Amino acid sequence: MIRELDRKPMNLLVLGASGGCGQWLVRLARERGHHVRALVRPATPFNPPAGIEVIRGEVLEEGVLDRALEGCGAVLSALGIQRKTPWNPWSALASPPDLATQAARRLVETMLGHGVRRVVAISAGGVGESVRQLHPLLRWLIANSNVAASYRDLEGMEAVFAGSGLDWLAVRPTTLRAGPPTGTIQVVQHFGLFSHISRGDVAAWMLAAAERPEPFTERTPMIGTTGRRRRKSAWSAKRP
Repeated sequence: MIRELDRKPMNLLVLGASGGCGQWLVRLARERGHHVRALVRPATPFNPPAGIEVIRGEVLEEGVLDRALEGCGAVLSALGIQRKTPWNPWSALASPPDLATQAARRLVETMLGHGVRRVVAISAGGVGESVRQLHPLLRWLIANSNVAASYRDLEGMEAVFAGSGLDWLAVRPTTLRAGPPTGTIQVVQHFGLFSHISRGDVAAWMLAAAERPEPFTERTPMIGTTGRRRRKSAWSAKRP
């Protein structure tokens, strides 16, 4: 675990900064003394904490990532396709069906051009080989609803990062819920019907990963909560 005195401020770019996890990433990173640049769509309401640098633009627009990455040391991505009615698994998509995959391709190219090596992104429990760790009812829901589009997109994003040569990590949370960090995060091996994690906890875990000095070895950990509060940091004893 990185001690407070050992942690050095970083220049971080947050993608998807206006979303549930993205807002927590911005807030926690600023509280921990980092310089934070948030990329936000032009028409999206966004009221960041004091000291946050905001860049308005579409992540897939030519030149936007090049401008956003200037001077950054690492990227935290909370991008993902959205449904028009988020709580409805069968709702129509409100984003391109390959948003995260397209963004990853542009991001990798631009990061390499700027010499930025580290990216931590949000994926989802059940993506790729972790589908075997899902409860059968969750597997059915994903396969028979528009959630499948999100999972295909996230799998494509992971594949882009895997072939990039970057120091990358795509964390796979269980069911997301609104809420602050609780300090009860752990790497899990099963995604049950009632498995969940707060968006604040996901953001805290991602930020701790970005601060880690050594390269990532486990690329796609699945994380959930223990169900009880710990006194320790949100950085799990089992690191990514």
